[in-house]
Amino acid sequence: MKNSITQHLKNKSFYLIGIGGAGMMGIAELLYNLGFSVHGSDIKDTLSVKRLRKLKIKVHIGHNPKNINNNDIIIFSNAIKKNNIEMKFARANSMTILSRMEILSELMRLKYGISITGSHGKTTTTSLLSHILHKNHLDPTYLIGGMLKTDDPHVKLGNSSYLITETDESNPDFTKLKPHLVAITNLDAEHLENYNNSFRNLISCMREFIKSIPFYGKVFINGDDKNSLHLTKNINRNIFTFGFKKNNDLYATDILCSAHMMKFTIHYNRKTYLVSTRLLGKHNIYNILTAIAVCIHIGIKLSRVIKSIVTFHGVSRRFDVHKDISINNNNVLTIDDYGHHPSEIKSTIVTIKDIHPNKKILIVFQPHRYSRTKSSWREMVKVLNVTDKVILLPTYSAGEKRTSYDSEFLYNKIKVNSKIYIKSLRSVKKTIEQLIDKDTVLLLQGAGDIRNIINLLHNDSK
Repeated sequence: MKNSITQHLKNKSFYLIGIGGAGMMGIAELLYNLGFSVHGSDIKDTLSVKRLRKLKIKVHIGHNPKNINNNDIIIFSNAIKKNNIEMKFARANSMTILSRMEILSELMRLKYGISITGSHGKTTTTSLLSHILHKNHLDPTYLIGGMLKTDDPHVKLGNSSYLITETDESNPDFTKLKPHLVAITNLDAEHLENYNNSFRNLISCMREFIKSIPFYGKVFINGDDKNSLHLTKNINRNIFTFGFKKNNDLYATDILCSAHMMKFTIHYNRKTYLVSTRLLGKHNIYNILTAIAVCIHIGIKLSRVIKSIVTFHGVSRRFDVHKDISINNNNVLTIDDYGHHPSEIKSTIVTIKDIHPNKKILIVFQPHRYSRTKSSWREMVKVLNVTDKVILLPTYSAGEKRTSYDSEFLYNKIKVNSKIYIKSLRSVKKTIEQLIDKDTVLLLQGAGDIRNIINLLHNDSK
């Protein structure tokens, strides 16, 4: 793989605009591992940027055309605007410009592509599938959009023919990928602002994506999810379904969940198998079933797949449990979770209630994007209303312009008796101290800079 690419791109280097983004960082690392010269720019000196610099990848803070070399191939992230000063320079000088999906598509052409897509669970499923293949000596190349809880890399250049990618459906450009296998975890009315506010358009793009796989490929679909099943209409590709319903090709029963482990039975081809996992919650069973379904098709023995699952520790900020947080001289069970869509938050809350039925829940929630609040505020209010106490943080805009659908809007809609809206993260610790007690689980929920709170709490607990 390395020689076939480098032969055609001698004396070329890659410049990534927005190199510190979750998806772009993976592309940068993969190109670097292929032996290319890689550099780029971003607007903040983040942990991702620090990681890239440790790999000797040069990262400029701030966008400036002077950073770009004449022989650079330009790659840009979805977050980069058309009027970006570096993009304008590249266009004015007729440089080669590729989107993240376009470069990923080129890399996938050289491998046997396995694409994990859907609205929720992509990162966990991609990570688990990569872990299983690695444990079974298949040495895949993979790109994951999150950091693992172990020291394993989130990007790896393997020697086998397999390339596993987490495919973000938030941008219609994902249809440019041409994988051999597609696994769809579920499908929600998410990111519709990129689809002319039409769920039908999202469905259409996903169906186009499925049809792009070769005739000998396969689609793995959540058979319990009506939106995913809707995709199967007029699709002349092999389909494999998974879920809890017994009419699926692969299904799960008999869930047993403790504070540390979860066990359940899977049924496939008239045989049953017991699965043990460190992942918690029904939503993670769907993720596990997705990975198992792909492994069955690849030809890994189910006994070996199950043995690999129990050694998977999960992805950072996906139901991270912290038992060493001390607040008001009490140990407080704290859960840090990335979920920011109502269905994701609901899954987290249901899991907490299943494991700790006698505890109350104090949720610290940071809404993510004004557009998401606008499209899903009714569902969000319902989810937040089943908790006992709510602290709302300012909305994490992710670059969007402020609208009236902000945190204060949600605050006025929530019916929880104990609710507080704070205008700055600086006062969050004091507010938590006012509401927390030893019988309450602290849930930190959101995808923005709320992730910094856990470090603050850990430092204060020392």
